Amino acid sequence: MTDCTLLEKLKSGIRLDNELVIDCHGHMGPWYNFHIPGDGTAESMVANMDLVGIQVIVASPHIAIGPDYREGNRQAVEAAQQYPDRIVPYITVNPRYPAVEIEAEISLYHDLLGGIKAFKFHSSCHGVDCAHPGYGPVYEYAQEHGLPILSHVWDGPRRDGQSFLSRQAAAYPNIAFVHAHSGNSWNTIYSLVPETRVRRNVYLDLAGSAIPYGGLEYMVREAGADRILLGTDLPFIDVRPQIGRLLAARISEHDKRLILGLNAQRLYKL
Repeated sequence: MTDCTLLEKLKSGIRLDNELVIDCHGHMGPWYNFHIPGDGTAESMVANMDLVGIQVIVASPHIAIGPDYREGNRQAVEAAQQYPDRIVPYITVNPRYPAVEIEAEISLYHDLLGGIKAFKFHSSCHGVDCAHPGYGPVYEYAQEHGLPILSHVWDGPRRDGQSFLSRQAAAYPNIAFVHAHSGNSWNTIYSLVPETRVRRNVYLDLAGSAIPYGGLEYMVREAGADRILLGTDLPFIDVRPQIGRLLAARISEHDKRLILGLNAQRLYKL
């Protein structure tokens, strides 16, 4: 069975242990209005990853995108230290805090981790958008070190048909700007796919509970599989249907493998 296709593995219930599978969009811990099995502990996260063979997840705890970004960063790094080969921490900032505090947080994890791997924005939960000047230290650090920034598709004001992050991509060409939840609706797909053609450092992630029929195939055809990343939103959403809809998509085996992990391995330097 080692030579069977990814779709055949899906139909046979074979885990993807021999494939590179990297989830670029995870969280951890409880959330106030969602049922989170196992409370989203690091142990439960890894157990869910093992259901299908996800090797690595890049995660930002819910508390980081909510009330306490510093405690969230601490929890993310603690989980990464507990599972060094399975969990990679996003460093999250709340731009409402003073710049000196945000700069200190970045410096802390730069030193502790020997360099930050990626940043996570959740501007709507923090009551701002990605145009907020408080994000400035992150943009500068990520540009210097060539890092990804994962942010939601509702990241800020659109102008001239482009999102704020896409416009930032021109100002910071060394940052990989990853739009989270890019496939959630046709309106979202139609608005974001053209941005990948304008800026080579704009990417799309698939996290979400739904994707319109034919949406992934359209994204691959129009943006290219090399611009799309697997995201599950674990522990919000069961990883199995997230993986299943990718493996069942009418795209090539090579394109599936790019999305499953090869793109994230390159962007996140894993």
